[in-house]
Amino acid sequence: MEHFAISKTEPGLHIEGFPDAVKVVAITGPDAKRVADLSLHKVDLDFADACLDAIIQVPENPLVAREALWRSAIVHFMKCFGPSARFQLSAAKIYKGEPPGAKKAFEYFEDLRNKHFVHDENSYAQSIPGAVLNNGAKSYKIEKIVCFAAFGATLEQGNYGNLKLLIEKARAWVVTEFDSLCERLTGALEQESYEDLLARDAITYRVPTVDELSNARQAP
Repeated sequence: MEHFAISKTEPGLHIEGFPDAVKVVAITGPDAKRVADLSLHKVDLDFADACLDAIIQVPENPLVAREALWRSAIVHFMKCFGPSARFQLSAAKIYKGEPPGAKKAFEYFEDLRNKHFVHDENSYAQSIPGAVLNNGAKSYKIEKIVCFAAFGATLEQGNYGNLKLLIEKARAWVVTEFDSLCERLTGALEQESYEDLLARDAITYRVPTVDELSNARQAP
C-alpha cells in the first residue's frame, strides 16, 4: 500500500510516478469497493496516529490542545470499527491471538468514545448542583446556585501506549488486506484485452456540494 503524489494539471489531476501511463481506468464491484473502504480506513488510522504523535509536541498549556488531539485520535480510530458507508473493521478478527489486554483496551476506547466523548452517558462527566447557604445573618439564605463539574482524566501514559499499539495493529491488518485485494483485482484485469481496458471510463472526482452533506455516498 503505497502513497503517490498528485499534481494539478490543466485537464485535471495527475498521479505522479507512472511515466508510461496513458489512463487511470475506473474499476467497480465488491472487491473495488472493499479496496476503496480499506483506503479510507488507512487514512483515518494514519490521522489518529498523527494526532498521538502531535500530542507530545504540544505544550501542556493550554490543556485544551492536547485534549483535542487525544479525543480526535480516539474518535478517528473508533470510526473504523463503527457502522458507516464503508464496511467496518472487525476488532475480533484484527486482535485475534493478541493478549487479553488488547481486547480489554479496545473495549475501553470504544466505551470512551461512545459513552463519554461523543455521547454523554457515563460517570466520566459529572455535574453536581448545590446551593451555597450563608450564615443566616442576611435577609436571604441562599448566596448562589452552583454546579461542581468534574471530568475523568483519560490522557495518561498507559492509555496513550495502548491506543498507539491498537492503531498499529489495525493499520497493519488493513495494509495486508488492501495489498491482497489489489493483487486479486490486478489478476482479473490482466485477463481482459488491452482494448477493453482502454475503453473503460477514466476515474473522476467531483467536489461534494453542501446539499450532499446528509446523504450517503455512492459506492464505486
